[in-house]
Amino acid sequence: KIVQCSTSTVKRWLARWKEDKCLDDQPREGRRRITTEEEDDLIVETTFDIEEPTSKKVRDHVQNENVHVSERTVRRRLREAGLRYSSPLSKPLLSFKHQQDRLEWAQLVKNQNWCKVIATDETTFRLNTVRRMYWQLPGHRTIRRTVKFPLKVNAWGCMTSKGFGTIICFKENLKSLFLCNHLYQNGLLPTATHYFGRNKDWVLMEDKDPKHRSKLSRDWKVQH
Repeated sequence: KIVQCSTSTVKRWLARWKEDKCLDDQPREGRRRITTEEEDDLIVETTFDIEEPTSKKVRDHVQNENVHVSERTVRRRLREAGLRYSSPLSKPLLSFKHQQDRLEWAQLVKNQNWCKVIATDETTFRLNTVRRMYWQLPGHRTIRRTVKFPLKVNAWGCMTSKGFGTIICFKENLKSLFLCNHLYQNGLLPTATHYFGRNKDWVLMEDKDPKHRSKLSRDWKVQH
């Protein structure tokens, strides 16, 4: 009555005290796993066998093999195996001509002194697109093919062998005047000065975008 416990509980603790004079919590083995090692392996292997694997898809697939587990158990087993639930990479489709052109270019410049190169490029970040998440191993992300013309934010950046340069984000459509007066002026020149100082013995590397080869762009490069 004093400790507000049942008689059986009091007797159990008295027996423990008489046995080893210790009332500390005893080590517990924890809840028994509901899956065997073979079933764990099946869950992980299924992730690599099916397309766009989610925990529901994996659960449904292993149920056909008489392994009855919940989606939560599937997620735990996949995390234990080192997988992550992440979105796929978006990669544009390349035609055979694109592949050949890139290979020829790589062979042409493979012996170039890259320490004197400033490489620039523009990219577009698509907004409000549907993000799908899949179970994937780190470093082996799924590639999802994408469509054109969603909402977007543009970004221009540059880099050298010594480090990264300026990154500029913008919403405007990229034209030669904006390229020269804003991106080159506020991004390219500060990066060149930072890494090469007053030395102008560096090479600008760009793709074949018409804006890079316009008369305005060519004249700007000559003047600077």
